[in-house]
Amino acid sequence: MTHASNHYDVVIIGGGPGGSCAGTLLSQAGKKVLILEKETFPRFHVGESLIPYGNDILKELGVWEKIEKAGFMPKWGAEFCLGNSSKFQQFWFGNSLGERYSKTFQVDRSQFDKILLEHAQSFGCEIQQKAQATHVQCHNDQVDLDYNDEKSSHHITARWLIDASGRESFLGKQLQLPKQETQSSKRIAIFAHFENVFRNEGKASGHITIVRLANGWFWFIPLTETKTSVGYIQALNDFKESRLKPEESFQQIIQKEKELNMRLRHAKRVSEFYVTSDYSYRFTSLAQPRALMIGDAAGFVDPIFSSGVMIALKSAQLAVKTLLKAESKKCALSTATQQKYTHQVCQMMEIYIDMINAFYDQDAFEVFMHPTSRLQIPQAVLAVLGGRTDFSFGFWWRLKIFYFLGRLQRLFPLVPRLNFSRTTNP
Repeated sequence: MTHASNHYDVVIIGGGPGGSCAGTLLSQAGKKVLILEKETFPRFHVGESLIPYGNDILKELGVWEKIEKAGFMPKWGAEFCLGNSSKFQQFWFGNSLGERYSKTFQVDRSQFDKILLEHAQSFGCEIQQKAQATHVQCHNDQVDLDYNDEKSSHHITARWLIDASGRESFLGKQLQLPKQETQSSKRIAIFAHFENVFRNEGKASGHITIVRLANGWFWFIPLTETKTSVGYIQALNDFKESRLKPEESFQQIIQKEKELNMRLRHAKRVSEFYVTSDYSYRFTSLAQPRALMIGDAAGFVDPIFSSGVMIALKSAQLAVKTLLKAESKKCALSTATQQKYTHQVCQMMEIYIDMINAFYDQDAFEVFMHPTSRLQIPQAVLAVLGGRTDFSFGFWWRLKIFYFLGRLQRLFPLVPRLNFSRTTNP
């Protein structure tokens, strides 16, 4: 590990996908970049399912070939079913998104993130691991930053700062920026890695599976031929009222739901349980005159549609574009530019907020689980699930019709009602 000098063009806090992406793009543009990462890679991280429209950025970075050669599980689609096994829908990306976006990958994030960080380093990014940012001062001409590594404390300056610190949101906390919740109900996620989980056959073996319950849902993400990420999302209030430990809550619901019991009957847990809660938020301002927030540092909506990595990559791409434009003019970000950047990143989140609200709304979910080819509405919905955020008018109005049908379903059943009653296995 090389020791940091005192001044950089850009310092990036966080070496995850967003930070690595920003670092690579900036280094390609000839900038002197330092990435500070508080942990040592490889390290565990949840969020293992990529979505197809994120592929374009990985290809632009020049890292796609490395990802293809890493042996990750190919992901050709997704499937949704009920906990009592009474309803099932399978979606293939290629059928709606075309050949270009027909495949992506399920990834072990410890390996995936390490590939991206080392790729950034190969372009000249200086990487400091086990380096914790502790204090920042943002000025109109530069940023002053303090950080600690294993040996000592350091003070550095940079012309720009990109906060890719994840849900720790270093800059937001340092500047005490206001933030808002993106979901009306707080939730808790309990997850672990398992072996010997039930798998589909053929190309569908790499599908992500979402099992919808009356008051929550499970994810099943196949990471390797034998290892699967399994997570349980439920309302935080329900979890607190149960007075169960996270592992107890996880195990109890498996015994009560037929689909879960079938998939995990022979499973063996091969990691500790991880827990995260109260994770839906976004800051109301994502830029300062010399600083930009990307990925989870800017906000996080919900894990249901695996949008986290893609939003991290797209917001990193946008942040670099915004920064380089201001750098070419030798000026800080104007108030208007700060507002524009915030609006653009929040727009990405809004697209998913609307779809996530539909998922949690039973009436809209009933429409989702009974797709019809009329008006090409399923194609528009699948485009969102695939990661498309730049919609034409045609896509936009099809989505509006889908949401309208969800509201109409509440008053006049357009499709059969879903029954979430439990079937208890012996």
